[in-house]
Amino acid sequence: MRRLSAFILGAALAPVAAAAEDQEAPQKTPQQIVDEAPADAWRPVDPENLVYMDLPAGTVIIELRPDLAPAHADRVRELTREGFYNGLNFHRVIEGFMAQGGDPKGDGTGGSDKPNLPAEFTRDTSTTNEFVVVGRDRIAPRVGFIDGMPAGAQPEGLRSFTTAASVQLWPLHCPGVMSMARATDPNSANSQFFLMIGDSRLNLDRRYTGWGWIIDGFEATRRIARGEPPSRPTPIMRMRVAADIPAGEQRDIQVMRTDSETFMKYLKRRGDVDDTDYVKDICDIKVPVRVDGKIER
Repeated sequence: MRRLSAFILGAALAPVAAAAEDQEAPQKTPQQIVDEAPADAWRPVDPENLVYMDLPAGTVIIELRPDLAPAHADRVRELTREGFYNGLNFHRVIEGFMAQGGDPKGDGTGGSDKPNLPAEFTRDTSTTNEFVVVGRDRIAPRVGFIDGMPAGAQPEGLRSFTTAASVQLWPLHCPGVMSMARATDPNSANSQFFLMIGDSRLNLDRRYTGWGWIIDGFEATRRIARGEPPSRPTPIMRMRVAADIPAGEQRDIQVMRTDSETFMKYLKRRGDVDDTDYVKDICDIKVPVRVDGKIER
């Protein structure tokens, strides 16, 4: 587990003269910090874990997170490659909450011919070194990111007090996060998914399986017709795995590394994290993305 506040400590140990010089220099804006980010502050995205979802309003680009939900990420990838989602509608869309699709029946009762999936609501923090803690907030003692996807966790010190000697880590249901729909049975997810439109952490975290996040194209989701069901449902025109798309049609996607010093400087300059490591709104933090060399604003 990593903690970016270490960068602040390192800066405090710099020579006094250098600190004074920094104080005299004009402060950079958050956007300037992103624009001037070094090459090693950006990471590419594995095309096997990248899904293009074409909607009438544009293309939504989603990163699968098999490190958080391997079975669910595999299922979405598998169904995408089979063309299962092509032409299916968003049948339940609630403003400020979420948009649900992936049902061949279009009424919330359907699924694929594949077996249901076991729940992957949480995992132990010991299973990943990628969780970067940026602070704490009103809901979770630790919040941060796993390569751009917002996540929360219990205190690491809790491990010695639990019977299973485990510490839970989970995706946060913030806008842009992709999660799997299910019935009452926690192990009933199959093909239906929902994308988060609003912040529903209190209702959904640790109860539904988050399997990915929208890297680019979230604005296209704003045009998904609302309703339960909508009078004119919005279709998924096509879903494709990036690795299956001809090289000339692929987008060059890079995400700012959330374990980089640049990212922490960006957060501090935006005012997302205060001097006590309190995070004002983890769901309001947008991880910078560069598409075809252009930084998305």
